[in-house]
Amino acid sequence: MDLSRTPVRRWLSPVPWGFALLAAASSLTYGGDHAVNAWASTNLANLGDHPVEALIASAFLFGADPWACLRSIAFAGAILAFLVIRFGNMRAVALIAAGQILGTLVSEGLLAARIAAAQADPTLRATLDVGPSYVIVSALAAVAAAGARRWHRWTALAALAVRAPHITSGLTMLGVTPVGHVTALSTGMLLAWGLRSSDARHSYLHRLTVRAAPLQTELGTGPG
Repeated sequence: MDLSRTPVRRWLSPVPWGFALLAAASSLTYGGDHAVNAWASTNLANLGDHPVEALIASAFLFGADPWACLRSIAFAGAILAFLVIRFGNMRAVALIAAGQILGTLVSEGLLAARIAAAQADPTLRATLDVGPSYVIVSALAAVAAAGARRWHRWTALAALAVRAPHITSGLTMLGVTPVGHVTALSTGMLLAWGLRSSDARHSYLHRLTVRAAPLQTELGTGPG
């Protein structure tokens, strides 16, 4: 399939629209609720108590400022649409889920190791850490690496360049958020390259099969 000519119907995919609607509803309703944010935070305390719920809920809380929240959700929805256009619904969900999960586990795992080695304050186990940044960064990296259209890739690259200072701020100090960002970015890029290579192999094998079919037919109907 020529992914650069993907039907318009993929823009109506349930993944970007569903994510945007759920994020808007949850953020506008609970974005300013400290108790909800504390419960959804992907910190060590919550990962030890309710890891699945925290990993999911955190990705849908964009903050308390309604306009900033809606702008961020619109941007995230567009990037997810680019991702779905290239990889389809299921693989897009798997990719951003991997970015969220690995970004969280690597960053919080490193923090746990540092606390155990007395290199970090134990109170950091309960730090407030919510938001979809790992999802967005992994999606941006995947689109930049293997977007269906050139302008999709350039848009993602430009967004990553603009966000680079925020993504990497505190990395040399092994901060949880920058470590998670870099992990999510690497995850999105590596998975996108892997999926692109897999698609290329399947496309090549399909072309070989199509070319071989007439020859097999000719050989099968030839004189006995």
